[in-house]
Amino acid sequence: MLDGTAIAAILTGILALVGAVATAWMSGWNEQRVQARANRKALARYAVPLLIAAWDLANWFHEILDEGNYSPERCKAYGSGWNSQFTSYLIGQYFAGVHIIREMTHFFAHMKGERADLLKKLLWKIQDEFVSMHYEGRESLEMRWFEGDILAVQEKMTTAADLDGDGTPSEMQTISWIEFKHKYEKGPGPDDKDSVNLKELFSYYEDDFQRIIKRRFKQLYSTTWRNFANPQTPESLQKNLPKSLSAEAMAEAIEQIREEEDRIEKELLEEPNVGIVIPDHRIRRLQHLLSDLVELLDIVSKMDFNRPVRRCKMELENRVLSSGNPLGLHGPPTRRVPCDCHSLECNKKQVDFDHRNLRSKARSGKGNLFGRTGPAPVQRIDTNPKRRATEKQNGSEV
Repeated sequence: MLDGTAIAAILTGILALVGAVATAWMSGWNEQRVQARANRKALARYAVPLLIAAWDLANWFHEILDEGNYSPERCKAYGSGWNSQFTSYLIGQYFAGVHIIREMTHFFAHMKGERADLLKKLLWKIQDEFVSMHYEGRESLEMRWFEGDILAVQEKMTTAADLDGDGTPSEMQTISWIEFKHKYEKGPGPDDKDSVNLKELFSYYEDDFQRIIKRRFKQLYSTTWRNFANPQTPESLQKNLPKSLSAEAMAEAIEQIREEEDRIEKELLEEPNVGIVIPDHRIRRLQHLLSDLVELLDIVSKMDFNRPVRRCKMELENRVLSSGNPLGLHGPPTRRVPCDCHSLECNKKQVDFDHRNLRSKARSGKGNLFGRTGPAPVQRIDTNPKRRATEKQNGSEV
């Protein structure tokens, strides 16, 4: 039998062990609490640049997407289309803002609460919209970003900065428009041969974006503005090509203009009742999701920005009707672009696209995090040979 001394020793050992475990747990909990507090402060601080970047991009998208912003006078002024370089800067500014806020908050480490969860979810939805191969309607993969290109833009468009004035550049900020133009136009220097050329990086997506604008011009001038001259006819575009282009680059640009015109004519012959197909579904959904992000970041940052973004109209216009009604859209369901933004007009049931639902650890295999079920949207193969070749080279072919 154990005497009193042995029992006391055992109890002392047990209490010491419990105390050590409790101390370790409290130390870890306190460390997480301190880190969470620091990250909440960093989030409130770095949410402001991202808020401004999202607001700029969402409004710029609205300018291009909403037909009410077009007029013969304005289209004549923007004869070669809305400025591609400025569009690239706004997209890059958004990517850089997301990169900064994630890095400075350690990917939102230890941050809990409804707003933090909503922010993570919304950033994921926007990222997915940029890279996803899921889409509705008669479109190819216009404006689909390769993930590696997004990382390259984030690295090229952020720079170390000493924002707190302590003499150490331990923070990050987005490069300015002037610096972007310099890097875009001049390219890497002689000692920077392995660096990414911003113009080459963005040009692939700028071509996609210009297709949206060119087709909008063609639709309006062939239906509403028949008495006005279209500044984006193939002849006008060829005439306005920069004289500084090399003979090879000039020939390639002319061939690209002709290929796009042939593609439009082929579509009209195949389906004459459809009209000009404007492949802007992805950009319209992004415009709405960015509007949601502006509203949420205004709350998170406590900035009281109070400058809501106008949401573009989401009608299908002259496109082939999309199949089904996955989100319970209002009105004639097949005449609207499916969108899982926060707007009740677009997303009556406030659910997400199936492919965006993340599995919860507790319910893995039993459903998804948001309780959404049903078939995933149909994937379609891109028929553009140049794009397919690039996708294959990047290792992301459909």
